[in-house]
Amino acid sequence: MISNKHPYYFLSPLFEKNDAVFALSKYVYTPDSLFDERQFLQIPGSDFSEARINQEMISLRSDQELALHSIVKIKGKTYHIPMIDFSTEEKIDFEIFDRMSRYLPKSIMLNMAIYSSGRSFHAYSTTLLTPKDWLNFMGRLLLINPQDQSKIVDTRWVGHRLVGGFGSLRWSNNSGQYLGMPSRIAFL
Repeated sequence: MISNKHPYYFLSPLFEKNDAVFALSKYVYTPDSLFDERQFLQIPGSDFSEARINQEMISLRSDQELALHSIVKIKGKTYHIPMIDFSTEEKIDFEIFDRMSRYLPKSIMLNMAIYSSGRSFHAYSTTLLTPKDWLNFMGRLLLINPQDQSKIVDTRWVGHRLVGGFGSLRWSNNSGQYLGMPSRIAFL
């Protein structure tokens, strides 16, 4: 089901933390709404495997997709996996990378992978953030978009994720609404 270019493999060092609990959801996308229908899943690091991800994908209803959430609980403390949903459909080039590096912390940029998600791009970093740092990160994502030019970051996604209190990016291609599974691309 998932290939070696799936985000699971880039983030797998995080999943090896047996004392951590990760969050996924099975969701139904509803355009132009405040909330999507979500069935939340909490998975301990010891159970977070390729087989488990494939099992969850197989169990999806025909209208559902599987998403990873940014929230990670480690020994009772909350952290976030930095995630980005881009607006651009064309490519992530040096100009976009340069603009991002002006607004995002170096530790996030150095530990980042970019994925084609079908119509746009997603990014993940393995640098975990505290809740306060995550809010700062989400604000910085909005500042990446240049004034009076095409948007780089999907501002509606940022708004939804701030309201929801966690980042969330799709890991499946089940409902027929998307062009493909997320697949890692060469970055620069």
